[in-house]
Amino acid sequence: MPFTNEEIINKSDALVFIQKDVSVQMPSGDSEAFLRDTIGKSSTLPKLKPIFRKTPAGKIDTLNVGRRKIREVDADITSTDVDNVTDGTGKGQISYSVHKVFWDEWIKNDDVWYTLQSRGQDVETALIDMIQEQFGVDLQDLIFNGDTEAGAGPDQDFLKILDGFVKKMKASSHVTDIGVEAPTINHFMQHLQLLPEKYKNRYRTDITWFLSQGTYDKLVAELSARQTPGGDAILVDGDLKKIGGYKVEVVADLQSGFASLTPMSNLKPVFTRELKYVRTGVGPLCAKKDATYHILHAYLDCVIREIDAVAYMIGDNL
Repeated sequence: MPFTNEEIINKSDALVFIQKDVSVQMPSGDSEAFLRDTIGKSSTLPKLKPIFRKTPAGKIDTLNVGRRKIREVDADITSTDVDNVTDGTGKGQISYSVHKVFWDEWIKNDDVWYTLQSRGQDVETALIDMIQEQFGVDLQDLIFNGDTEAGAGPDQDFLKILDGFVKKMKASSHVTDIGVEAPTINHFMQHLQLLPEKYKNRYRTDITWFLSQGTYDKLVAELSARQTPGGDAILVDGDLKKIGGYKVEVVADLQSGFASLTPMSNLKPVFTRELKYVRTGVGPLCAKKDATYHILHAYLDCVIREIDAVAYMIGDNL
């Protein structure tokens, strides 16, 4: 239905604010807050508890599996004795080095206006919500699926930005290849035995199956078709909660042919507290498109804290 003259005037008045040029290097605190809100719009990234750093390169702690640190007190021990004490520093460290990335998008004025009307927000809040929702989805996609050696294809430029978690997890020696077979719960039960026991002991409640939506749907279909329930997987109201006692995380847009078992805390997105936002709504192209152009510059890396704590699966039908 076409706009009335009054609606056209109201729309123009509401959108005049975003049609001004803006170029802002956000303060570090605002950058982190913006990124946390953006990450919160995605499904899996918030659960990975991203790390924020001031510097573009440095080190973060590896997973700690230290044990048997208790010693018998020796009456003769002094503060200078070092042969019978444990190392208080504990964890090792692994390097990170962020990549500069940018996200850009033309946002149509009509889309902002309809969002404004449906949500009852002010125009700036409505616009930022739209930006964060799409930026968050793209960040999760890149952080998991990025591959600097990606072949030709429509998404090549996107994927080649950096190596994501899937590419890096494939450096683990703990792998199951199910070939052309359809994935079954039994495949997953056999596979979980590859994850070293020391991680199961230390991180049992944190260990997670990372699955694509397609693999998840196939496993749910298998379980739903069983005549009697088994103890190897749990369906609650049709939702697959655990396999072999370990929780399940469906990663939106996770590439097909891959699944993994690893502690959730083993996958760490690293961001710096730097963010630049540029917007323009001025000029003939903006007028022609009836839209504003937005760019975000951010810095990130994907770190696996302990490759040995990853057991992954590959297969044509995963």
